[in-house]
Amino acid sequence: MPKIEVFPTREALYDAAASTIAGALTTAVATHGKAGFAATGGTTPAPVYDRLATLTVPWDKVTVTLSDDRFVPLDHPGSNEALVRRHLLTGDAAKAAFAPLYFDGVDHEASAAKAEEGVAQALPFGVVLLGVGADGHFASLFPGNPALAAGLDPDTDRLVVAVPKGEPAPDLPRISLTFQALIQASLIVLLVTGEAKRELLAGEVDPDLPIARILKQDRAPVRILWAE
Repeated sequence: MPKIEVFPTREALYDAAASTIAGALTTAVATHGKAGFAATGGTTPAPVYDRLATLTVPWDKVTVTLSDDRFVPLDHPGSNEALVRRHLLTGDAAKAAFAPLYFDGVDHEASAAKAEEGVAQALPFGVVLLGVGADGHFASLFPGNPALAAGLDPDTDRLVVAVPKGEPAPDLPRISLTFQALIQASLIVLLVTGEAKRELLAGEVDPDLPIARILKQDRAPVRILWAE
């Protein structure tokens, strides 16, 4: 199990996360001639993206995609793509290619299928940034959701799955990268804030939680970065 790296303030956490991502992407480009970055949504990563956009990275050789997104257009407040475009793909970082998960004018399942090609071009990821929910979900792979089994299947060749809305979650239909896609990475960074989530990840993590699959796999190294 990876150890939790503790930072004294959230500002220090954001700085460390941005520096770690920039370094991993730069190393991946030097090694492979290109790099993929699977970004995540939510309020916590936005300050990381603000900082990352100002760092020296060979952005013209980077393809950015998302670990998951809501099946909503860019003008919807819940769009992860819109968040990444506002906070990361600015200045020199705007030179990066972007592989969306949401496509206008097609249905939910078709959008997930169409996203496969762009995600495949981003592989292997130089770095994947993930959060974790209080229920142990990562990306949009929620406990009890019908998409969970397909998303966690270690033998699948699917890179992207459509996640239906409804109980237990989420409130909107989503599109998620699979476990198999996300572990094709040189590094997975788990960005965590708050004592409750620190307790969730400390010690022996409940093996029934989706996040346990990320923590216990041995394909990609995982760093857990935490601040209160």
